[in-house]
Amino acid sequence: MTGNDRKICSIICGAPTKGLKKELAEGFVIAADRGLDVALEAGIRPDLVVGDFDSAKSAVPEGVECVKVSPVKDDTDAMLAADFALKYGCSELRFFCALGGRIDHTIANIQMLYHFKIRGINGALFGDDTKLFLLSNESRSIPKFDGYLSVFAYDKTAVVTEKGVKYPITNHPLTNDMPTGVSNEIIDDTAEITVHSGTALVVEVRGS
Repeated sequence: MTGNDRKICSIICGAPTKGLKKELAEGFVIAADRGLDVALEAGIRPDLVVGDFDSAKSAVPEGVECVKVSPVKDDTDAMLAADFALKYGCSELRFFCALGGRIDHTIANIQMLYHFKIRGINGALFGDDTKLFLLSNESRSIPKFDGYLSVFAYDKTAVVTEKGVKYPITNHPLTNDMPTGVSNEIIDDTAEITVHSGTALVVEVRGS
């Protein structure tokens, strides 16, 4: 594995999935507990397996590094996996099978994204048809897809511009007590989302 490969870490979690595509797991691959089952079913051999193993059913493949922790802990298995990713020099975290399971786990995963975002580490959560990520004082271009694009204030207020969408806004203050940014659509080849201040949660839902 090259140094460039290691900049990306694909962390495979254990939320319900229709099946993870093998080619999505780029860079350094960590399976978090039940994510080991998901990885092996997809034909993915992880570089590292981390967790308390209260839910994984598969045996760790021979030769794969494994870190087993006590089930009595403060961090989730996904959070532990992310911490190991940073120790291995990764700078972008992609969490697969991280949505669509228990709602408390989903909320914990979103909070985890924010934990790393404010420390300068970019991350994204992926479910079967959904992707979530945070933007803070930055812009992001999003290629057109069939589905919905929503932008929510994660801080109390986020000042946002959205271009290339059905309902464009310019320097608009979104607040975290009103879901004003829900269910937009990309109408140009790409949408441009700019968060001028604060932090916003961006949600892509495909095929709905």
